[in-house]
Amino acid sequence: MMWMKRDGLCSRTLQSSTVLQLTEYFDSLLSLFEALPMYTTDRLSLAGRIVELRTPSVALRSRFLPALSHLLVDEENDGAELTIWYAEDKDLARKVTAPPWPGFNAQGFHEGLDQEAVQLFFQPWQRQVFLYSRSKRTGIYWAQTAADVPWWEATFSFRILFHFWTRDLPAQLVHAGAVAKNGEGVLITGPSGSGKSTSCLNLLRAGYEYLGDDYVWVELGGSPRVHTLYQTAKVEPHNLRERFSDWMPRVINTEAVGQQKAIFHVGELYPKSLIKSATLQAILLPTVANQVASTLTEARPSETLLAMAPTTLHHLPHHRQVAYQKLRDISAAIPGFRWQLGADKQQFEASIQQLLAHELS
Repeated sequence: MMWMKRDGLCSRTLQSSTVLQLTEYFDSLLSLFEALPMYTTDRLSLAGRIVELRTPSVALRSRFLPALSHLLVDEENDGAELTIWYAEDKDLARKVTAPPWPGFNAQGFHEGLDQEAVQLFFQPWQRQVFLYSRSKRTGIYWAQTAADVPWWEATFSFRILFHFWTRDLPAQLVHAGAVAKNGEGVLITGPSGSGKSTSCLNLLRAGYEYLGDDYVWVELGGSPRVHTLYQTAKVEPHNLRERFSDWMPRVINTEAVGQQKAIFHVGELYPKSLIKSATLQAILLPTVANQVASTLTEARPSETLLAMAPTTLHHLPHHRQVAYQKLRDISAAIPGFRWQLGADKQQFEASIQQLLAHELS
């Protein structure tokens, strides 16, 4: 077997050294957090599992916790299945150095790093780092300052770390919305501009139960279930004016709308409609159609997979083979339907009512 030389080291030696360095990088950051004299702890219940969030940063906590506040639980629990530490530089005993390995792509992934033990997400132009140790079931989020956190990051708090965690769980984050009626849920998925988020929010306003309009948690095994992850809803500024103008008093980032999407907390808009989970009955693939009525036709599993996988795996590039297989399993287990979205509001609502009441029974 031939080995290519690089900087005087064979690639086998370089890979072994890199694994050790990545583990050491995680441990060095973790030691900073574990040495903190004081920090705040919040506990979440996510799909029946306890997640513990620990931070010394008041500013970061105020940014990240609202999207997850509907999952908070009060009870003490020593058996957290995931621990997430998060902080900014000023809260730690020394400044954090950026990951030393060049070659991260635009999605925060590095093909040359062996990430079996520790996974790392890093976009060099942003001042934030996500790390996860599989053996410790511990995630780390660091930002240089709270002001450096991109606005969208707080709408799906710790999304990257939750994705890392699911590698070893019968669960998958899916780039999709989800609504339900009487506990029977549907995923609504597709590329940007397909009408996914608008459909979810229109159904929320029509009295449906809400589980998310951007990312949701799907639990596999037995009968698949969809679980809420974030209570944040995001609306493009033009969509806010045209379709959701009555929600304007509830926009939480009023001064930034235009540079950002309008952000809402569904627990404040429709507190009784925000539910924790539902059985997953169907996957809908919306398309805005030039017609009056909204219609549904059966879709092949390959079509539902193609609607879910590209955007999910683009945003969450780590352990793609594992995630792809889970998405494939979801597509095979749950019936899919092409959903042609018409202009008539009543017929739009009637189409999904008919699906839940008749087609799926």
